[in-house]
Amino acid sequence: MAAGTQEPAHRHIVLIVEDGDDEREALALLLEVNGHRAVAVPNAVEALQVMLTLGLRPCVVVADLLLKGIDGLVLHEAMKRYPEIARIPTVALTGHEGMRRKAVGAGFAAALLKPCAGDVLFETLDRCCKRALLARRA
Repeated sequence: MAAGTQEPAHRHIVLIVEDGDDEREALALLLEVNGHRAVAVPNAVEALQVMLTLGLRPCVVVADLLLKGIDGLVLHEAMKRYPEIARIPTVALTGHEGMRRKAVGAGFAAALLKPCAGDVLFETLDRCCKRALLARRA
C-alpha cells in the first residue's frame, strides 16, 4: 500500500437467517444503513447453500432460532461439520428466554432476545467479527 493511503475500513458481511419476511427485510435494511453488507435468506438450507456452494464467507451469521424446517440450533451444529465455515461466529436471535439460554449452552457466539436494541446488535457484531477487532487493535 502506498504511503499516505489507508486501507478502507472493514465492512461487515452479515448473513441473516430469518423466515419472517418483514423481520428479515427490516434487519437487512438496518444493517445496510449502518454500514454492514447484509445477505438475507429465509431458511437454514439456503444459508448453508450460500456459504458452501456460492462461497459466501460472512463475518457473522445472525440466525433466528425458531425457523421453519431446520432451526437455528441445527444450522449452528451443521456449520461445525464443514471446516470452511465451522469457525464463523453465529449469533442467535430469539423471542424466547429459554431458547436464548439453549443457544448459549450450544456454543453460539452470542444470543440476543428480540426485539434487540440496535446498539446491542452492532456491539455484538463488532465483538464477533475478528477482522473488525484486528483493525481496532492495529
